Amino acid sequence: MRWNLDLFFILAVTIAFFFGGIVKGVVGMGLPLVALALMTTVLDLKTAVSLVVFPIIMTNILQAMRGGLFKKLLRKFWPMLAMAAAGVFGGVYALYQFDPSYFLITLGIIVLCYSINNLYSVRLSITERSLPMMSPVVGLCSGLIAGMTGSMGLPVIIYLQALGLKKDMFVQVLGIQFVFTASILAIALFHKGELAADISVISALAVFPSLLGMFAGKLVRDKVSEDRFRTWLYFVLLFVGLNLIRKGLF
Repeated sequence: MRWNLDLFFILAVTIAFFFGGIVKGVVGMGLPLVALALMTTVLDLKTAVSLVVFPIIMTNILQAMRGGLFKKLLRKFWPMLAMAAAGVFGGVYALYQFDPSYFLITLGIIVLCYSINNLYSVRLSITERSLPMMSPVVGLCSGLIAGMTGSMGLPVIIYLQALGLKKDMFVQVLGIQFVFTASILAIALFHKGELAADISVISALAVFPSLLGMFAGKLVRDKVSEDRFRTWLYFVLLFVGLNLIRKGLF
């Protein structure tokens, strides 16, 4: 194993996925971004990317299938998914070829952009006529970022919001994107020999604190207004993103 399986490591992974699950339970997304942001403060990025694979897949399967639009959405967004697959392999290749500090900075910038975009409620607006051109570009960018940093949501979230999709369709497309991209990421990491048995076991076990966090998040959603929770979350992520950039630079 590349790291010592001690109490500190177990606590770090458990806490990261538990809080990631809470965020997903409250706002319906954000588990990989939050878990990665927390884990990379104490673990190397390559290990953290490998660990997010199974929790992403398992916590999004129902979201991907629920809604009754699975086949329709696949036909509509298959270019985005196809290019995401190509991007993931390119991103994983880059992750293991270049200095990881660059990708910590990239992840930090993604977290910052995600936080600022939501704090200021920045919303773009585009029509579905843009799908043939924009969908593959968004998919490629999302796949590259997923392969390099394990975070796969931001480009797709901004794009789907700009399309003005209805809530149910938005949630299901996002679930499909996460399950598909995480599955391709697992294949790419396995091909590189980075999803070995020990990491796969830890990643699979991380599903449990993720699900527990999601359950806790749903309870929080009933007690605290979603808007207030989002504001707290995005301010916290703002500082986490700045810390990731600092860690990559220094």
